[in-house]
Amino acid sequence: MKTDSKTLAEILKLHAQYVKEVEYSGIKPLSMEIYKTNSHNFVRWIQDEFHPGKKLRKEALS
Repeated sequence: MKTDSKTLAEILKLHAQYVKEVEYSGIKPLSMEIYKTNSHNFVRWIQDEFHPGKKLRKEALS
């Protein structure tokens, strides 16, 4: 984990609010998915569950 549990709990709460705002924003569906996916990956990175480019690095080593 890249942060303490109290901060993570606040981030998760704020992320849920962000996702709701994106869903009600009226933007196009593809844009909505991009906003949601990227923010979700950021939260996963904070939780040490996501490593940008990891899959690409694995393929390059093969």
